[in-house]
Amino acid sequence: MLAAEYISKLTRAWLNVDQVKLELCIDRIYRALINGQLVLTAGNGGSASTASHFVNDWAKGLREKTNSPIRAICLSDNIATITALANDVSYDQIYANQLENYMGLKPILICISGSGNSTNILSAAVQAKKLGIEVVGLIGFDGGKLIELSTSYFHCDINDMQIVEDMHLSFGHMVLRRFQ
Repeated sequence: MLAAEYISKLTRAWLNVDQVKLELCIDRIYRALINGQLVLTAGNGGSASTASHFVNDWAKGLREKTNSPIRAICLSDNIATITALANDVSYDQIYANQLENYMGLKPILICISGSGNSTNILSAAVQAKKLGIEVVGLIGFDGGKLIELSTSYFHCDINDMQIVEDMHLSFGHMVLRRFQ
Protein backbone atom coordinates (compact mmCIF):
# COMPACT_ATOMS: atom_id res chain seq x y z
CA MET A 1 0.00 0.00 0.00
CA LEU A 2 2.77 2.47 0.92
CA ALA A 3 4.68 1.94 -2.33
CA ALA A 4 1.52 2.21 -4.45
CA GLU A 5 0.52 5.44 -2.70
CA TYR A 6 3.98 6.94 -3.16
CA ILE A 7 4.12 6.00 -6.84
CA SER A 8 0.63 7.39 -7.37
CA LYS A 9 1.57 10.68 -5.69
CA LEU A 10 4.78 10.94 -7.72
CA THR A 11 2.89 10.22 -10.95
CA ARG A 12 0.26 12.88 -10.20
CA ALA A 13 3.01 15.40 -9.44
CA TRP A 14 4.66 14.70 -12.82
CA LEU A 15 1.33 15.08 -14.60
CA ASN A 16 0.97 18.57 -13.07
CA VAL A 17 4.36 19.81 -14.30
CA ASP A 18 4.42 22.58 -16.89
CA GLN A 19 6.01 20.51 -19.65
CA VAL A 20 6.96 23.55 -21.72
CA LYS A 21 8.94 25.11 -18.86
CA LEU A 22 10.50 21.74 -18.07
CA GLU A 23 11.65 21.26 -21.68
CA LEU A 24 12.98 24.84 -21.80
CA CYS A 25 15.10 24.23 -18.69
CA ILE A 26 16.39 20.89 -20.00
CA ASP A 27 17.25 22.51 -23.33
CA ARG A 28 18.97 25.47 -21.63
CA ILE A 29 21.24 23.22 -19.60
CA TYR A 30 21.86 21.00 -22.63
CA ARG A 31 22.89 23.99 -24.75
CA ALA A 32 25.19 25.27 -22.02
CA LEU A 33 26.91 21.92 -21.66
CA ILE A 34 27.19 21.18 -25.38
CA ASN A 35 28.64 24.66 -26.02
CA GLY A 36 31.26 24.33 -23.29
CA GLN A 37 29.66 26.89 -20.99
CA LEU A 38 30.40 26.37 -17.32
CA VAL A 39 27.41 25.06 -15.37
CA LEU A 40 27.50 25.58 -11.60
CA THR A 41 25.12 23.72 -9.27
CA ALA A 42 24.20 24.31 -5.63
CA GLY A 43 21.78 22.99 -3.04
CA ASN A 44 21.38 22.10 0.63
CA GLY A 45 20.96 18.67 2.21
CA GLY A 46 19.32 16.32 -0.29
CA SER A 47 19.46 19.10 -2.87
CA ALA A 48 23.24 19.38 -2.39
CA SER A 49 23.44 15.67 -3.11
CA THR A 50 21.31 16.20 -6.23
CA ALA A 51 23.56 19.08 -7.33
CA SER A 52 26.58 16.81 -6.93
CA HIS A 53 24.83 13.93 -8.70
CA PHE A 54 24.12 16.17 -11.71
CA VAL A 55 27.80 17.06 -12.07
CA ASN A 56 28.82 13.42 -11.70
CA ASP A 57 26.36 12.25 -14.37
CA TRP A 58 27.17 15.06 -16.76
CA ALA A 59 30.96 14.99 -16.33
CA LYS A 60 31.16 11.23 -16.81
CA GLY A 61 28.06 10.30 -18.79
CA LEU A 62 28.09 13.20 -21.21
CA ARG A 63 31.82 13.00 -21.69
CA GLU A 64 31.34 9.40 -22.81
CA LYS A 65 28.53 10.39 -25.19
CA THR A 66 30.13 13.49 -26.70
CA ASN A 67 33.83 12.73 -26.35
CA SER A 68 34.16 16.40 -25.38
CA PRO A 69 34.99 17.96 -22.02
CA ILE A 70 31.97 18.88 -19.92
CA ARG A 71 32.34 21.98 -17.77
CA ALA A 72 30.29 21.56 -14.60
CA ILE A 73 31.11 22.23 -10.96
CA CYS A 74 29.04 21.62 -7.85
CA LEU A 75 29.51 24.48 -5.38
CA SER A 76 28.28 22.13 -2.63
CA ASP A 77 31.14 19.65 -3.07
CA ASN A 78 34.09 21.46 -1.48
CA ILE A 79 33.52 20.99 2.25
CA ALA A 80 36.68 22.95 3.15
CA THR A 81 35.46 26.01 1.23
CA ILE A 82 31.92 25.71 2.57
CA THR A 83 33.00 25.42 6.21
CA ALA A 84 35.59 28.21 5.91
CA LEU A 85 32.99 30.56 4.41
CA ALA A 86 30.37 29.51 6.95
CA ASN A 87 32.80 30.16 9.80
CA ASP A 88 34.54 33.29 8.54
CA VAL A 89 31.79 35.00 6.52
CA SER A 90 28.32 33.51 6.96
CA TYR A 91 26.56 30.27 6.13
CA ASP A 92 24.13 32.38 4.11
CA GLN A 93 27.02 33.31 1.79
CA ILE A 94 28.61 29.88 1.16
CA TYR A 95 27.51 29.86 -2.49
CA ALA A 96 27.22 33.57 -3.27
CA ASN A 97 30.81 34.08 -2.18
CA GLN A 98 32.09 31.36 -4.53
CA LEU A 99 30.45 32.82 -7.65
CA GLU A 100 33.03 35.55 -8.22
CA ASN A 101 35.68 32.83 -8.68
CA TYR A 102 34.01 31.85 -11.95
CA MET A 103 33.11 35.23 -13.44
CA GLY A 104 35.52 35.16 -16.37
CA LEU A 105 34.01 31.84 -17.44
CA LYS A 106 30.47 33.20 -18.00
CA PRO A 107 28.74 30.48 -16.00
CA ILE A 108 25.10 29.59 -15.56
CA LEU A 109 23.93 28.66 -12.04
CA ILE A 110 21.46 25.91 -11.19
CA CYS A 111 19.93 26.61 -7.77
CA ILE A 112 18.15 23.62 -6.24
CA SER A 113 15.79 24.23 -3.33
CA GLY A 114 12.78 22.15 -2.37
CA SER A 115 11.13 25.06 -0.58
CA GLY A 116 12.54 27.79 -2.81
CA ASN A 117 13.42 29.70 0.36
CA SER A 118 16.84 28.41 1.45
CA THR A 119 18.68 31.54 2.53
CA ASN A 120 22.07 30.59 1.09
CA ILE A 121 20.48 29.58 -2.23
CA LEU A 122 18.56 32.87 -2.37
CA SER A 123 21.79 34.77 -1.60
CA ALA A 124 23.51 32.91 -4.45
CA ALA A 125 20.67 33.75 -6.84
CA VAL A 126 20.75 37.44 -5.87
CA GLN A 127 24.55 37.55 -6.25
CA ALA A 128 24.33 35.73 -9.59
CA LYS A 129 21.89 38.30 -10.92
CA LYS A 130 24.20 41.13 -9.76
CA LEU A 131 27.08 39.46 -11.60
CA GLY A 132 25.02 38.84 -14.75
CA ILE A 133 24.91 35.07 -14.24
CA GLU A 134 21.78 33.30 -15.48
CA VAL A 135 19.89 31.41 -12.75
CA VAL A 136 17.97 28.21 -13.44
CA GLY A 137 15.83 27.29 -10.43
CA LEU A 138 14.74 23.80 -9.49
CA ILE A 139 12.06 24.28 -6.87
CA GLY A 140 9.13 22.63 -5.15
CA PHE A 141 6.25 23.56 -2.88
CA ASP A 142 4.89 27.01 -3.86
CA GLY A 143 8.19 28.03 -5.49
CA GLY A 144 9.21 30.31 -2.65
CA LYS A 145 11.29 33.38 -3.40
CA LEU A 146 13.59 31.49 -5.78
CA ILE A 147 10.90 31.29 -8.44
CA GLU A 148 11.07 35.10 -8.81
CA LEU A 149 14.89 35.19 -8.87
CA SER A 150 15.19 32.54 -11.58
CA THR A 151 15.61 33.32 -15.27
CA SER A 152 13.96 29.96 -15.95
CA TYR A 153 12.75 27.28 -13.58
CA PHE A 154 11.44 23.74 -13.16
CA HIS A 155 8.72 23.90 -10.52
CA CYS A 156 7.36 20.79 -8.79
CA ASP A 157 4.15 22.19 -7.34
CA ILE A 158 3.72 19.72 -4.50
CA ASN A 159 4.21 20.05 -0.73
CA ASP A 160 6.20 16.84 -0.30
CA MET A 161 9.99 17.10 -0.03
CA GLN A 162 10.71 13.50 -1.03
CA ILE A 163 8.58 13.76 -4.18
CA VAL A 164 10.22 17.10 -5.04
CA GLU A 165 13.69 15.62 -4.54
CA ASP A 166 12.83 12.63 -6.76
CA MET A 167 11.60 14.96 -9.49
CA HIS A 168 14.67 17.18 -9.27
CA LEU A 169 16.99 14.19 -9.55
CA SER A 170 15.02 13.02 -12.58
CA PHE A 171 15.60 16.44 -14.16
CA GLY A 172 19.34 15.79 -14.24
CA HIS A 173 18.75 12.42 -15.86
CA MET A 174 16.52 14.07 -18.46
CA VAL A 175 19.36 16.45 -19.32
CA LEU A 176 21.62 13.42 -19.75
CA ARG A 177 19.06 11.75 -22.02
CA ARG A 178 18.82 14.91 -24.13
CA PHE A 179 22.23 13.90 -25.51
CA GLN A 180 20.91 10.62 -26.98
